[in-house]
Amino acid sequence: MIQVIVSVKDTAAQAFGRPLFVPATAVAVRSFRDEINRKDSNEDMARHPEDFELYELGSFDDSTGVISVTEPRLVARAKDLKDVQG
Repeated sequence: MIQVIVSVKDTAAQAFGRPLFVPATAVAVRSFRDEINRKDSNEDMARHPEDFELYELGSFDDSTGVISVTEPRLVARAKDLKDVQG
């Protein structure tokens, strides 16, 4: 199975986090959105969504062990996924 490699970038720190392997980019976006919108969260992503972005970095074939990397591609910005609180 081909898995997608993604990473969250902290733009304030100008650093990418540890890569994650997910079955599809949409799964990563869903998890990213959930983390950003977690109620009563003290996590930096929830408190400072303007500082975080999700990137796709390549793919991993778990049947061959081959990793293919690409230039980081912006998938989503946390501030665009943050629910508006009324």
